[in-house]
Amino acid sequence: MNTTMIALAMASIMIIVGLFLRANVKPLRKMLVPTCVIAGVLGLIFMNLVAPNIHMGGVNVKVYTDIVNVLFTISFIAIGLTSNEENTKKKESGMVRGAVGMGIIWSFLYGLTAIIGVLLIGVIGKPFGMDAMYGILIPFGFCQGPGQAATYGTIFSDMYGYQNADMVAISFAVIGFIFAFLIGVPLAKYGMKKGYTKYKTEINETVERGILYETEQKESMGTITTHSANIESLSVHLAVICISYLLGLGMASVVARIPAIGETFAAMTFLWGMIAASIIKAIMKKLGVYYLISSPLMSKVTGFTSDYLVVCAFMAVQISTIGSWLIPIMIECIVCALVTFAISYYFGSRLGSDHDFERVLGIYGTCTGTVPSGVALVRMVDSQLRTQTTMELGMMNVAMMANSPVLILMTLVGLGTITMPVALGGIAISLIVYLILLKVTGSWKKTGFSLKKDYIAEN
Repeated sequence: MNTTMIALAMASIMIIVGLFLRANVKPLRKMLVPTCVIAGVLGLIFMNLVAPNIHMGGVNVKVYTDIVNVLFTISFIAIGLTSNEENTKKKESGMVRGAVGMGIIWSFLYGLTAIIGVLLIGVIGKPFGMDAMYGILIPFGFCQGPGQAATYGTIFSDMYGYQNADMVAISFAVIGFIFAFLIGVPLAKYGMKKGYTKYKTEINETVERGILYETEQKESMGTITTHSANIESLSVHLAVICISYLLGLGMASVVARIPAIGETFAAMTFLWGMIAASIIKAIMKKLGVYYLISSPLMSKVTGFTSDYLVVCAFMAVQISTIGSWLIPIMIECIVCALVTFAISYYFGSRLGSDHDFERVLGIYGTCTGTVPSGVALVRMVDSQLRTQTTMELGMMNVAMMANSPVLILMTLVGLGTITMPVALGGIAISLIVYLILLKVTGSWKKTGFSLKKDYIAEN
């Protein structure tokens, strides 16, 4: 029995039900809640309440985790293969600077939420018998998502002796995902209404409904680049994606041989997949055969994988009873979600481009969920992926390695090698360094738009 296909079929059921709910439930329509989020919540409930009591053919949260990893890589391969004709040399330079700035902001939030988490749980966790150390786990859930939360939570639980740390970390990830869209969706809707987005998107009945009636179905998914009597265009596109995936894995295996940091870099398969895709795109252009790739069609592949990725990510989370700790966990998540929004807005609006609003959405979605949740928010205001934001979200993973000092300090305090005050002091110094880097790299400029004053700068 093919567990992967069954798992995808279950996720598909959630998507169809979510699509129906989005089109017919007025509050969901008015809030523009993406179908993938509705489906994800339904899948989360199903996997934790229903699935344990029925035969699922071997499908479990581990299967969904594997699917998420593959879809995550494919989504960025598709981004790497997509050509944006609007990019000039100046814009490509701005894209690199934007990616660096966004990565530093992510690293800043990674360290800041760790400090907030420890201090909060240290105060409000005592009456509930919750050690302050559990608060340091929130960056794994918010900034890194369910996969990393499960990994590092297990390390803290099994190696460092903090009981149920894995469940606490996963709980942070689940709640973070919810906040990503609970705040992100209204923000995207507000930005469209006020004109903060680079490309105007009209909020009409069709946008709210989320589906197109037959008379409204006018937009093409892409250009046919091969004769169907020979081979379907989609087959060619999928073939190039799979070759890029294989090349990306090969590059990762080579990088893994680098002492100390190799395995960490190699684990970022989505990054190597995107780099491999960019190499293949360059080769195809050099050989004069890039015309076989339809960028609009490739962007739809990115959208498809992002949709399924979000749903499967929700279904990959297993919730356990956390008892009385739920109250301090919820308080910490609320505070960190608000701080994350404030930091994402402040610095994101000062990166200096004509698509800083899209960057704010991408940063906030990534720092409360995963990169795909950031991409999902960006797609709400840039459905055709015409801005460079999604590419920047992929590229910023290199700059995100700036969080290494914070991660090392968190590891050392978990091991008991250093004390908590020393760890927090070291993280605080790292935050100052990140602020300096934002200035040095030209990523901290004057505000490009203001939510408070309805201000939009000329770019």
